[in-house]
Amino acid sequence: MDFLSRGEVIQAVALKVAQLKLLHPVRVGVDGVSASGKTLFSDELAGILSGMGRQVVRAGLDGFHNPPEVRHRLGPLSVEGYINDSFNYAAVRECVLDPLGPKGDLQYRSEIYDHGAGKPRQSVSLTASSDSILIFEGVMLFREEIVDCFDFKILVQTSFEIALERAKVRDLEHFGSLDTLLEKYTQRFIPGQALYIERSRPATLVDCVVWNDDLLRPKLKFLK
Repeated sequence: MDFLSRGEVIQAVALKVAQLKLLHPVRVGVDGVSASGKTLFSDELAGILSGMGRQVVRAGLDGFHNPPEVRHRLGPLSVEGYINDSFNYAAVRECVLDPLGPKGDLQYRSEIYDHGAGKPRQSVSLTASSDSILIFEGVMLFREEIVDCFDFKILVQTSFEIALERAKVRDLEHFGSLDTLLEKYTQRFIPGQALYIERSRPATLVDCVVWNDDLLRPKLKFLK
């Protein structure tokens, strides 16, 4: 495990990703619990890779939420419903991962659903270059439906306790009250993510782990 500054950690990961030579875009997956810092890490990684002259495609699971009638069909606090119904994994493959993969045509859509507005989004089809890099982040990402579609996998690991403290700040406006936020996190999100970790064991699947409890000095370990 390496003890580096945040900038050094992200630079080290960027160099690993940039070294991959494929005949199609390098598809990088970034997994981690809610409020672990996945999005910030992914954005910073994208910035460094862009600075290296690489075209970067940014996308994530938030753009592939199922509508509420699907997400909550087993109840708004159902753990199994959260794991199985939150996201449209088939659309993730169809719109992003397969088009940018070995047999893809490089025509992709980065999102199909506006989670903030709660309605479908009619996004246009875009074209990636064959040497571009996709950075796709999301919670419960490395599951059997799509895990084989990533060429480089990163786990941003944060304790549930610290993630919940961050969520209290980040998500309070979205949920409207602290009580509602805590109910969602403690009864649906955290139990669901813990069960995903138990079932899918993402830490055994990844190329590197970033321990992100300390945002200024994360810890990095390459596993492959």
